[in-house]
Amino acid sequence: MATSFAALAPLLAVVVGALAVMLLEAFLKRENKEYLGYISLLALAASGLLCVRAWGGRLSIFGGSLVLDKPAVLFCLAVAAAGFFVVLMSLTYLARQDMNHGEYYALLLLAIAGAMIMATSPNLIVVFLGLEVLSVASYALAGLKKADLKSAEAAVKYFLMGSFAGAFLVFGLALVYGATGSLEFEGIRNALVRTGGGAALGLAGWTGLALVIAGFGFKIALVPFHMWAPDVYEGAPTPVAAFFMIVPKLAGFALLFRFLAPLCASGGGYPILGRLIGAVAALTMIVGNVAALRQRNVKRLLAYSSIAQSGYLLLAVLSVDGTGLMYYFFAYLFMTAGAMSSVIALSRKGAEYVDMEDFAGLGFRYPWLSASLSLFLFSLAGFPPTGGFLAKFYVFSAAVRHGYVGLVIIAVLASLVSVYYYLRIVVLMYMKEPGTEIEIDPDNPALYLVIFLCVYGVVQMGVWPGNLLVFIRQAAAALF
Repeated sequence: MATSFAALAPLLAVVVGALAVMLLEAFLKRENKEYLGYISLLALAASGLLCVRAWGGRLSIFGGSLVLDKPAVLFCLAVAAAGFFVVLMSLTYLARQDMNHGEYYALLLLAIAGAMIMATSPNLIVVFLGLEVLSVASYALAGLKKADLKSAEAAVKYFLMGSFAGAFLVFGLALVYGATGSLEFEGIRNALVRTGGGAALGLAGWTGLALVIAGFGFKIALVPFHMWAPDVYEGAPTPVAAFFMIVPKLAGFALLFRFLAPLCASGGGYPILGRLIGAVAALTMIVGNVAALRQRNVKRLLAYSSIAQSGYLLLAVLSVDGTGLMYYFFAYLFMTAGAMSSVIALSRKGAEYVDMEDFAGLGFRYPWLSASLSLFLFSLAGFPPTGGFLAKFYVFSAAVRHGYVGLVIIAVLASLVSVYYYLRIVVLMYMKEPGTEIEIDPDNPALYLVIFLCVYGVVQMGVWPGNLLVFIRQAAAALF
């Protein structure tokens, strides 16, 4: 592993962009904040380019505390792409919803920087620092719609629940360090091997490991740590909700896979850990999909859908399927960003249409927007030939090969349940007369660019997945 400043470059580009946005906001004080969004896009594009330039190497800095290898490059590219989409969603939205605050873009970039730290560090202390950078910026983002009581409520709930999760995580880190003498991923695994598969790790060590997993489980909304997600996603500004659904999940699963997959790969050495992860995956898939059936608010419905998607991703961790996990990352990015962009498109100054009845008859008034939203919903449900279908196929197939047939049956049944609530929106758009006339403002080219790119991504990944799979397989081969 070569020590190089280039390992820090993608992260540094995002941080420099955040600092530039804060300084320009403080000194220029322009009423129109769109130029800050363009600076943010430039910083994210630069970060993505620097990631691409690092492909093929294994670079590190700070004594190996940050590592930029092929998997880390793909994780960071996915996070940067998600940030890019969210900024494009926000350019017009902020002015329409009286959220024209320049600090929005700085907080967004800092949250992305925290996610990149989580995805690239093999040290739990550094990971915790990245998690706190992501969390603190997210608390502020959730409450930036200052005139909306639901936004304030979302920020308070996120802060309180996040503080509890952070406390669990820190306590867990202390116990893990006391039991293993290390906070490096490799050091913890080696200590487990020395204790004969963890049998002599002791109650404190296993309690600490469980608390660490619970702390990260909160960020990615695994059951039973999911209670905050529907309320926060509903109350937060819609582009921020899209960010919450995508970026923390990508960073959290990148971290969990690097940390837990080698332990799961050891087969019978850690049966308790495997059973625990399997139970959490099953509960997450069941609770997320069943709870979504009762929702009348589309943002809450997509929030529970996001929880269920975490269960499918956890199957990839359990079966040590790096290829399936990374493929699902990119499919989930396009599906969720596209669906949330379509919801944002149904808005005008001072108003958002997020109730299910607001979608009635939409297919006849706005056919292209409705067709795009239908495609994203079909993909989330796992219909072929979309990226969501292949993503589930890869993950479920790997789980069957590793002997988790019962969990795959639960996952398939949970996916069948999801078909009902996804298709309910499609049925409303095409088979029901509108109750109220909804007028939306079509003058939002940046948002429609996101929808177009997401449509292309979902179709490309479903019909011609080969090009992306080449890079994903190379990254998966370099994971351990």
